[in-house]
Amino acid sequence: MKTKDLATDEVSTQWRRLVGRRSFLKGVGAVGATLPAGVLFATQAQAASLSKGDAAILRFLAAAEIIESDLWQQYNELGG
Repeated sequence: MKTKDLATDEVSTQWRRLVGRRSFLKGVGAVGATLPAGVLFATQAQAASLSKGDAAILRFLAAAEIIESDLWQQYNELGG
C-alpha cells in the first residue's frame, strides 16, 4: 500500500505544480489583455522592424506556450 500512497502523493504534487503554472500563465495572459491598444500599436508608425523589447516579449510568450503544452502532455500521461 505504500507504493499506492507514494503514487498518490506524486500525482498530488504534480497536480499542484500544474495548477500553479496554469495560474501563472493565466496571469500573463490577463496582463497582455489589459495593455491599451495604443501602447501596442504606438511604435508601428515609427518602425517596420521589431524592437528588442518586442522580440523579447515574443520569445517569452513562445516559451510559455511550449511550457503549457508540455504540462498538458504530462497531465494527460498521468491519466488526466
